[in-house]
Amino acid sequence: MDIVAERDPLLDPDQIELLRDALGEEELVRMLSQLPAAAADALQKIRECLAAADLAETRKAAHVLKGFSSSLGAARLSAVACEIEVDLATLADVEARMPLLAETVEATIAAVAEMQEHP
Repeated sequence: MDIVAERDPLLDPDQIELLRDALGEEELVRMLSQLPAAAADALQKIRECLAAADLAETRKAAHVLKGFSSSLGAARLSAVACEIEVDLATLADVEARMPLLAETVEATIAAVAEMQEHP
C-alpha cells in the first residue's frame, strides 16, 4: 500500500470527535451519511475528467473531494485526493493513482458504515 495510505487513518478520530462535540451525534451521523454518495460522485467526476484528458478539471474534481472528505474527518481519502490535486504532474500519474483512490473511497465508505453501526 502507498505511503500516503499507510500514514493517514481512514477516519481521523480527533476530527470525528470535534464534529461530534460541535454538532451532536444525530447531526454527525446525518453528515457522514452523505459521504458515500458524494465520494462516489467525486470519483466518477475524476474518471470523466481523465477520460476527457483534462488535467486541470481532474485537479478541480480532486480538490472538491479533498475538501469535503477533510471536513468530515476522512483523512486518508483527503490525503489521496490532495496528492492528485497537487502532487501528480500528468494524466498518466493520476491514472496510475486511480486504483488507490477507488480502494480508499470503498474503505472509507465501509469505515463510515461501521462507525454508524457502532458509534
